[in-house]
Amino acid sequence: MTEEHIKEALSLHYIEVIASANGYKTTSSHPDYGTDLDVIEIDSRMEQERHQYCQTGRELKLQLKATQTIIDAGNDIKYDLKVKNFNDLVSRRESRHPLILILFILPPESSEWIHLSDEALILRKCAYWYYPDETETSTSNVSTKRITISKQNLITEETLPKLFEIYA
Repeated sequence: MTEEHIKEALSLHYIEVIASANGYKTTSSHPDYGTDLDVIEIDSRMEQERHQYCQTGRELKLQLKATQTIIDAGNDIKYDLKVKNFNDLVSRRESRHPLILILFILPPESSEWIHLSDEALILRKCAYWYYPDETETSTSNVSTKRITISKQNLITEETLPKLFEIYA
């Protein structure tokens, strides 16, 4: 497996773990055409004194990127996103299911990515979410578009419910 495939898998599973801990269902598809992961809201109702679970119809569409290279700009992170990926985010902004970028940041050394013990599974380092604001338009750049992500957009246990309230 290539290092890029390993990073992609780690970023996917990082978000899947957070989604599972929040009671969401996830699906991924290969090949993907810009959407790497769907996070699907699950709800329950009581029928005959038993919980019956079902999908609510609300879901988040996520594009995942993993990197070891960012520019730390104080309260923000700057990242050079491929033009195609940036334009996908902008073009989906007004759709029923807008696309949200998750940028997973790994330590520089691959030996630092995962730590396993009999007490913990630690996957380093962190992830941030990004959604283009209304002033951003598709770019005609040739290769990349530098985006700015607020460090307030750190992925935590509360992030997915918050994103559901805003974008689903």
